Amino acid sequence: MTFVSYAPQGQFKPSAHYDPDLPETDDKPVLAVAAFLIPTVIWLEVNAVGRIFAPELLLIGLFPFLLLTRGALLANPLPRTFLILAFMWLMSQILTDLIRDTPFRDFSRGWSKIIFTSINFSAIYMLVYGSRKRITMFALGIIVGGYLSFLINPSDFASRQPWKFGLGIPTIMLVLLLTQWRPIFKVFSLPTLLILAVGVYSMVAGSRSMAGIAILTALYVFVQQVLGRKRTSPAGFSPVRTFMFFAGGIMIATTMLNTYQFAASNGMLGELAQETYARQSAGSFGILLGGRSEIFVSSQAVMDSPIIGHGSWAKNREYVSRIYELERYGYDITYFASEEGLIPTHSHLMSGWVESGLMGAIFWFWLLVLIFRVMSNLYMVREPLSPLVTFVGFLMLWDILFSPFGAARRVTLPFNVVMMMFVWEVLRSSVPKEMLGGVRHRVRRPQNGHPQGAPNRAPDGMPPNGFQQNGFPQNGHPSQQNSQQQPPAVQGNRQLPPGVRPGPRGTAPRPGRRPQR
Repeated sequence: MTFVSYAPQGQFKPSAHYDPDLPETDDKPVLAVAAFLIPTVIWLEVNAVGRIFAPELLLIGLFPFLLLTRGALLANPLPRTFLILAFMWLMSQILTDLIRDTPFRDFSRGWSKIIFTSINFSAIYMLVYGSRKRITMFALGIIVGGYLSFLINPSDFASRQPWKFGLGIPTIMLVLLLTQWRPIFKVFSLPTLLILAVGVYSMVAGSRSMAGIAILTALYVFVQQVLGRKRTSPAGFSPVRTFMFFAGGIMIATTMLNTYQFAASNGMLGELAQETYARQSAGSFGILLGGRSEIFVSSQAVMDSPIIGHGSWAKNREYVSRIYELERYGYDITYFASEEGLIPTHSHLMSGWVESGLMGAIFWFWLLVLIFRVMSNLYMVREPLSPLVTFVGFLMLWDILFSPFGAARRVTLPFNVVMMMFVWEVLRSSVPKEMLGGVRHRVRRPQNGHPQGAPNRAPDGMPPNGFQQNGFPQNGHPSQQNSQQQPPAVQGNRQLPPGVRPGPRGTAPRPGRRPQR
């Protein structure tokens, strides 16, 4: 368990990587075993109303049991919002299909995609939420399932590009889990070097997006470790810091793009990468439109029907023919639709908007906001899951904007969302609300008159490090400064006299005044 604590003078600082004095609760072995085994069979699928994967059937089977024993977890604000938006997305999809008179074969797959995603999310949330061990076990199961999928049931693309479409994601996730191991994490810059190495290899193996995401993850983890060594953390995101955050991200992305362009154009990344780069960058609008030419068509489909959408598995030959208009701008278009007349989208966001209308887009926009909130605050703490969460955050940003949704992502994306929600609740439980960026907090007034801006307990049921059982930090939260009553300071299991503040863990209490703002 790792939570942040408060310095004696009220200055925020990251805590140690691991705190053995705060064991996780509700850590039932059967749940951990289930969390590992379920995703390991992701290679097994059946064809019934589209492709249904074995983990989805297992999650559906466990759903009633989890609902009876842990169903109250779904009443938390974040999962409740997710399910409400998913339901509205489904209703919009049904209405759109009725208006568009979508054939049964198409609307059955469109509706089941949303339903399975919602059930998978609910079951995974109830199964792993509140335990870093179960989250790690589920991630390890995804790694094993990814390797088994490549060996037993590889896709058609995996034979041509095995790293990009088979081995890349499981291997990177395995490296990320290794960086969470304390002997590696405590060595300064070692996690960064390991993640950077696998990112560079991804670039050589011809996976540009995977390489970029891994390199960004390495840089993020490095910044986080630098702040951890200083034992201080900057204040929350002000407008200036937000601008600097985006400006720095743009500079890093530009540098990475220029490096890739130089290496690919000179054949340093292999013949396939050189040919791909030459074909995609030959047009007037650069490599982005050349690499994701579907944006040109899906944006037009959205503008033609932004509210209602075009229906599940929307087909329209007119939109398909428009993609070849890019040849006039110098692009070599080799697009082939997987189904005849299927409107090209190649994006979670654009696919939901094109097929379901506005509510399909709102669902994905909300997830983008959640990811941004976590990523813009995670750097302030030394969370054990940080390397994995950072990679997953960048990966989700890319997939929502530039990758199709469906198939095995109906299992992996809900898990990634649950992990984001868990870390966000840890941040809210640990970081003073004044330091959290991009979030509005509602302060509730209980009967004793004390404002409460943070939950009394962490997601796993234990009080955050540096907090008493009543939810207030031992060294004085800023929210207590104007309160008439002050909770007594506690050192270990005994109450301290007035005017004496607790010392660091394992040391004697120290006299002195409480920290003032």
